[in-house]
Amino acid sequence: MELDQGGVVEVEVLKSLNDDMVLWRYMSLDKFVNLLDDGGVYFAPLGSYMTSDPYEGFPPAVAIKAMYSVSDSFYKEAFDHISSLESTVDQKNPEFLGAIQKAKDHLATRSAVFRKLFNLLSKGALVSCWYHSEYQSEAMWKLYSDQGKGIAVKTTVGKLRLALEAATATNRQTKIFLGKVRYLDYSDPTIAPSDCVVDGHIIPLLKRVSYSHENEVRAFLCPDLDINNLDDFVIKPYMANCDVLSFIDGIYVSPFVRGPYVKAVGAIAKSFGLSCSVEQSNLLAGADDLFHWLD
Repeated sequence: MELDQGGVVEVEVLKSLNDDMVLWRYMSLDKFVNLLDDGGVYFAPLGSYMTSDPYEGFPPAVAIKAMYSVSDSFYKEAFDHISSLESTVDQKNPEFLGAIQKAKDHLATRSAVFRKLFNLLSKGALVSCWYHSEYQSEAMWKLYSDQGKGIAVKTTVGKLRLALEAATATNRQTKIFLGKVRYLDYSDPTIAPSDCVVDGHIIPLLKRVSYSHENEVRAFLCPDLDINNLDDFVIKPYMANCDVLSFIDGIYVSPFVRGPYVKAVGAIAKSFGLSCSVEQSNLLAGADDLFHWLD
């Protein structure tokens, strides 16, 4: 995404989070190097996650229907007005008949326009995804490592917030939000539209319950969308340039690798000026500590 000259973005931590909450970012080695080398936090469009979750960015149908119905009264008034004109004006006038038909055709595109706009808003939302827990996750190591060779960066909500406050705003994107994802059973018939609102937001803080193991926290921006030029809108990622070193509390290496790999990661971290510890996850360490009291 090309950045316009402007001030720094505002960062808002939504009420489901607090500054002390621990966050992890599990990644492959190449993404770890990119994080350090790029000097910023990468925000990907939700559309780029379609292969792993085709529902990504979409709330349950009940919420989509509620948003669609917001314009019901407008469209009803428009249809009523056209019907009134048809019954009172000389219908033999070809210009009038043409104008009436044009208005009808435009109103008939309501559902198509809504779906297009909703898709752009949903898939164009930009996110940086983090895992929230006080502890490491064996499942996350397996999911986000490259053949077992993974890295985890540890931070807190507060430190990430402070770093992102140095990012550059665009004309239409002046704020980054940090919020916790809510997981719902989309097939549950008792879900109400109010259940789909998370700290005042719908997109992109809803996912299906099948993904609840991700325990996800998202930093996100609204799409850089100009509603007057929808046909020309191209979804692009956003790089929030900031001091990456300032928010990294620790670097952990996958428990599935051997010592030389850990040493190599430490050398990479050192070359970028990281002063925090680099250590291998002890998730698969032996259980001898259970018997330390015998010594």
